[in-house]
Amino acid sequence: MSSGVRVPLAQAHAVAGELVSILGIGCERIEVAGSIRRRTADVGDIELVAVPTVTTETIPGLLEDGTREVDQLQLFVETLLIQGTLVPHPTDPKRGPKYSKLLHAASGLQVDLFSAERDFFGLIWLIRTGPAEYSRWLVTEARSRGFHVAEAELHRGRLGCSSAMPCVVVATPDEVDVYRALGIPHTRPEDRR
Repeated sequence: MSSGVRVPLAQAHAVAGELVSILGIGCERIEVAGSIRRRTADVGDIELVAVPTVTTETIPGLLEDGTREVDQLQLFVETLLIQGTLVPHPTDPKRGPKYSKLLHAASGLQVDLFSAERDFFGLIWLIRTGPAEYSRWLVTEARSRGFHVAEAELHRGRLGCSSAMPCVVVATPDEVDVYRALGIPHTRPEDRR
């Protein structure tokens, strides 16, 4: 659900482009999803799907050095929050490693930032492009074809996999990989209903 602000596609596209340019420095990949990608005439939010760059940092220790992983995307989000370009969502602030709900201060547009693993980027990008009815149809269609979606991954096998009834995780690094795995034709974002 958006913040209530709606702007023309061109304006939302420009804001999304600005955010992709800045946040992209901390990502292996970042793409615009949602109504902007579907080219809807007016837009209520900006949805971004990203694969963060994760670096390893050495932490000097008394007896031995340690290491920690640093999510570079989250560092850039922090920078934009400090600068005031982004602000926490006033009524529903969410900030986590997989999803952040923010506002772009200048435009008032809600910004939904989804982090994905490289091997599953395509599934998240497809689902977050929507619209919601299409995403629900896709998940239902996957089930009818012997797959299911769980933990942001596409699985071949019935829902509720276990050691007694194993399933296979299917890599979907790009959107076309989801369509190929399910054996359904690719639908352009602007044609999804």
